[in-house]
Amino acid sequence: MRTKPLLASLVTSSALVLLAACSSTSSASSASGGDTEIGIGYFQSATIGPEVLVAGNPSLADKVDATIKLTPIDSGVAGLAELRGGAFPFVAGVGNPPVVGAISTDTKLKVIYGLYYDAAQLVVPASVKTNADLAGKTIGALQGSSEDFEIRGWLKSQGLEDTAKVVGFPSEAAIAAAYKAKRIDAGYVEIAQAIDLKDNAGGRQVVTAEEIAKLGYPSINVLGVTDDFAKQNPEVVQQVVCQVMKAQTVATGPDADTYITTAAKIVGAKPDEALAATKVIPFVSASDQTALLAKGGELEKAYALTGQFLVDQGRTKTAPTSAQITSHVDGSYAAKALKDGCDK
Repeated sequence: MRTKPLLASLVTSSALVLLAACSSTSSASSASGGDTEIGIGYFQSATIGPEVLVAGNPSLADKVDATIKLTPIDSGVAGLAELRGGAFPFVAGVGNPPVVGAISTDTKLKVIYGLYYDAAQLVVPASVKTNADLAGKTIGALQGSSEDFEIRGWLKSQGLEDTAKVVGFPSEAAIAAAYKAKRIDAGYVEIAQAIDLKDNAGGRQVVTAEEIAKLGYPSINVLGVTDDFAKQNPEVVQQVVCQVMKAQTVATGPDADTYITTAAKIVGAKPDEALAATKVIPFVSASDQTALLAKGGELEKAYALTGQFLVDQGRTKTAPTSAQITSHVDGSYAAKALKDGCDK
């Protein structure tokens, strides 16, 4: 994971983001840390993800023996391509299809933490009064993303897969802009854009990603790291996971407003928009990480389903095997954080 005034800068901003920290309008660095700099590809928006909470709050960033540099990315596909090219070792907030695509091509990375479930919403104009009214309409979605996977699954569940057309866009901001310009009939967008379209463009919400997940199309946005960086810097990776875990806790605790508004400054988000967009993120709790990242667990099952989706869409010839998927998921960092605590 994108809102109001931020949309304009996002339309013109491009690409690359590193994981696990936080960023500013282009790229940003945490104020504290060791001599080492680690890059995290992230989605820049009013939604303040755990990686941004870490990078933007010294009480969290100080626990990582490195300076965190955030680099914005427009999509998971672009972010993983940059990661493969060496732009940064971490990427945050990438969903099922991009990760499964990377697994299929044997990208040398590990998924190390489940950040949050998708929080996208299908927003339509007042003229669309029932789901059936979407027949013959165009729906914007982030191309090759979790949202793409989800909205196509929902359309299938509604018997609309052959009559409604999903149009791929390179960024969430581009979808919102196209909706406002009436170049598409509906948009399946993340929270920040959904709030914007409902508040400023007369849109209404039809269905959410959480509701779509219950229909059998779940998507989990994750934190990933390259194999090489993890092998050479296991302690730093552990520290990042620990602080991301803490960030999710504070984001739902009594001091949430302080942490969110402090982090919002480094990504150029307005405090009120950041609070509204961040407080509705469906975080994966620390207690659920073990089951999520386990061999044969929820994440691997979701990736297997997504692999078949990509085959059905003609985006890949073969889905990754169970062994391939398992080899790209490493729950050891989350397990250690839960067992030993993050202050050791």
